[in-house]
Amino acid sequence: MIVKVDDGDDVTAWLILEVALHFNEKLKPITNKYQGDLQPADGNMHYGAHFISAPPTINPGDRLTLQMVLRAFPTDPCAPFQIGKRVLLKEGPLIRAEGVVKERREHDSSAQTVLALVDELEAKPTQ
Repeated sequence: MIVKVDDGDDVTAWLILEVALHFNEKLKPITNKYQGDLQPADGNMHYGAHFISAPPTINPGDRLTLQMVLRAFPTDPCAPFQIGKRVLLKEGPLIRAEGVVKERREHDSSAQTVLALVDELEAKPTQ
């Protein structure tokens, strides 16, 4: 959803999930630029997802808590992704990782791309 604000900037609502994941021990390492599909463990809908906080390399067997953004939001409310819900990170038929949603929040931003959102979230406040 894009909303006009008084100063003329467009604001986009992004859905950010914090997910505790255990990465498949049998697959190759991936980078924090990886784009896969997040799927509820008890469903078959796939949602395109991007890491917005992850180490540069994610190795097989790693157990990490990461932040991810879902591309379908807010057009699709992504209702299956609620706190405590089991999820799968998939690449086609391969299960890259499985885990649990720890946090779900909306973030309003003028960022119009995932890359701009990541830059915004990583920016350190000036003092």
